[in-house]
Amino acid sequence: MKFILISIVIFLFSRVSFAENIEVNILVNDSHPPYVYLEQGDLKGIYIEVLKRVSERMSGYTLTYYPAPWQRVKKLIEVGKSFAFVPPYYHGHDWHYVWPYSISIMDESVVVLCRQDVLNTPRPNWPKDYVGLIIANNSGYDGFGGPAFRKFVKEGAITLAEAKTTHQNLLRLVRNRVDCYMGNQISVEWTIKTMLESGDLTMTEKETIVEAAVISTDAVYMGFTNRDQGKFYYKLDFVKKFNNEIYKMKKQGEILRIYAEYFK
Repeated sequence: MKFILISIVIFLFSRVSFAENIEVNILVNDSHPPYVYLEQGDLKGIYIEVLKRVSERMSGYTLTYYPAPWQRVKKLIEVGKSFAFVPPYYHGHDWHYVWPYSISIMDESVVVLCRQDVLNTPRPNWPKDYVGLIIANNSGYDGFGGPAFRKFVKEGAITLAEAKTTHQNLLRLVRNRVDCYMGNQISVEWTIKTMLESGDLTMTEKETIVEAAVISTDAVYMGFTNRDQGKFYYKLDFVKKFNNEIYKMKKQGEILRIYAEYFK
């Protein structure tokens, strides 16, 4: 029995160490600009550029990417069909199907934006000053707002209204269908810019949108399924090598430079 166990360990190690590059598919949110987004069928964004550079440098692995709505991304990880996904916040306390996490890639901030008329009543305190309002959110972003906000929603004190994209939610905001919108700060800025360029948003409408508060700032990671039943035997080796490359990129300021390229 001891000989068999040793043989299995040697076999698995050899598969990681000496085989041709393993192709690893990473699930990504298909609508999270400028971090990850589709443009005329091409996958682009800050995180995609980071992952491409990691893939070029990691030994033993080649990264490929599968874009999908965030709800589907989470489900594929939950049932163990997919290996890893980008970009979750840390959810060790409630997404029990995700483990381990990589080291952090960068930080994101969540803000609440409201129409100017809604803020005629001062609302400095999130979320208690927003009781009685309709708050928009992107579908699947079930961590946004924080526990106190979610409690108000459960009690019916705040109405939560979800749509798939930041673009859709900004339109609902300026068209008076919701009172405020919780969104990623940089994604909101990027989307407003592109909507102005396309004519989907007028400057007059843009001027009615006011950032009311920063709700939270969180690190983002690559998260891995823990429901694969050993299917992804190379997981720990991949995490170690991925972390090493991300650490070097952060240390050298490379990720910040990639970020800056999107806001020239």
